Amino acid sequence: MEGISPEAMSLLEAYDWPGNVRELENTMERSVALETGNMISVNVLPEKVRLGVSLENPAHAASTNGHIQIPETGVDLEKSVQDMEKAYIVAALESSDGVGTRAAELLKMSYRSFRHYSKKYNIR
Repeated sequence: MEGISPEAMSLLEAYDWPGNVRELENTMERSVALETGNMISVNVLPEKVRLGVSLENPAHAASTNGHIQIPETGVDLEKSVQDMEKAYIVAALESSDGVGTRAAELLKMSYRSFRHYSKKYNIR
């Protein structure tokens, strides 16, 4: 392994790391195991890192002092909400070791709703 691509490094640096060093260590171990090339790429990073969503504060990247800042260019609210939903589904599955019923419980939703979102975002 020669290193980390500049794009992947940018995402790693921008992510909040709510789990601190342990989460970063797990992410790097997973990335090394999944990478088939000689450099860690964006493709092997967890989706929540690629989306830049910290589940402790999903709006963190767009907020200041608890108030959401809308850029002058605007924001695609629908896509932002979908990205956040997808990140929560992925994180719940990671936290539950892939057990859908437990992931649904973590998200305080029915398993049926969880399956709907998983299918909607093609997760599994």
